[in-house]
Amino acid sequence: MHEFGIAQSILEAVRTEAAKHPGARAVKVGVRIGPMAGVDRESLSFCFQAAAEMDGDAGLALELEEGASDELDLKYIELEEP
Repeated sequence: MHEFGIAQSILEAVRTEAAKHPGARAVKVGVRIGPMAGVDRESLSFCFQAAAEMDGDAGLALELEEGASDELDLKYIELEEP
């Protein structure tokens, strides 16, 4: 199940970006997935929530958007300032 690896990569990108903003907390991340990307959206959502809980990011929300073709892109990371 490569969706778990994708979920972990998304979380790593979120942590990297949040670290650039001391005190900020990531609250939402948006990902664009195309129909030909070979990613099961339900599986990715499940894996993301499981990985986020294991890593202490249980409140982090994942928003999946329809992309074009084989697109799999991080669209945005929403941070909450202190």
